[in-house]
Amino acid sequence: MIQITEKAAEKIREMKDSLNAGDRDFRIGLIPGGCRGLSYEFGFDHHREDDMKSTDHGATILVSPDVLEKVDGMTIDFVEEMAGSMFVFRNPRAAATCSCGNSFSG
Repeated sequence: MIQITEKAAEKIREMKDSLNAGDRDFRIGLIPGGCRGLSYEFGFDHHREDDMKSTDHGATILVSPDVLEKVDGMTIDFVEEMAGSMFVFRNPRAAATCSCGNSFSG
């Protein structure tokens, strides 16, 4: 299961509206690369039959089974700081993360 903070859910809903994503939901994926080997990717996509679907604070996250095994238990937050705003992924399955938090090894 993936948890979404209220701030992240608010940003996801805002992005969905601004992109006119309709019936698509926020998908979390992984791609090879980054400082630690795997980087998070996200966007809006249609639900697939084998997806794990999690809803918190009115925002729905989709994750495929192969990604879920690497991110199960993760919390997604959204922070706004002087340096900028970004999603923050707190992944308990990550053995190591890079300083920006956008890539990890597991």
